[in-house]
Amino acid sequence: MSNTELHLFCNKLHPFLVLPGSLLISRLPQLEQYLSPNGLAKVGWGDYQYYGAEHQPLWLAARALLVPTSAVISLQNLDNLQAGIDEATTVYRIDTPQPLLLSVAQFICHYFAVNGENKLNLIRQKDCGTSFFKARGIYLFFNSCNHWTSYGLQRAGLRLVPQFNFSSAQVQRSVIKNGYPPITIE
Repeated sequence: MSNTELHLFCNKLHPFLVLPGSLLISRLPQLEQYLSPNGLAKVGWGDYQYYGAEHQPLWLAARALLVPTSAVISLQNLDNLQAGIDEATTVYRIDTPQPLLLSVAQFICHYFAVNGENKLNLIRQKDCGTSFFKARGIYLFFNSCNHWTSYGLQRAGLRLVPQFNFSSAQVQRSVIKNGYPPITIE
């Protein structure tokens, strides 16, 4: 992956932005203990209690969509693109000029909440290597992970209306309309 490529990973429910870890570390040095400067960062955003939780009952998903709640940001270090996908993942490569890719990195870093000691607030970690941090923003049906990802893609120069992307499928259609079809990673 070059420093001018942004990737979108989508499974059936959730989109992720994937970009060089070094870009995030350069804007938020606290991420260095979680990311390799030579690796990739797979980033998502979601409801504080539901997203990444060990138990995800349906009522908790409904609450996340219907009641304004706090948010978390997920971060997974990847050695390569293949490491972050499975058979349910659709991948898109978005060629992004360096200044716009830096804008995406700044957008992502803005959402990491830091405490009074200027440290990240780690909420939970999963065995797969994904860490979840307290994030800025309120999660709700009208401000979901799909909207958040769409705003990031808008920073990358894609022409789309984030407010209309309520599902992962809608995010993917927006990316395709911008001339970026799905790709195969081998």
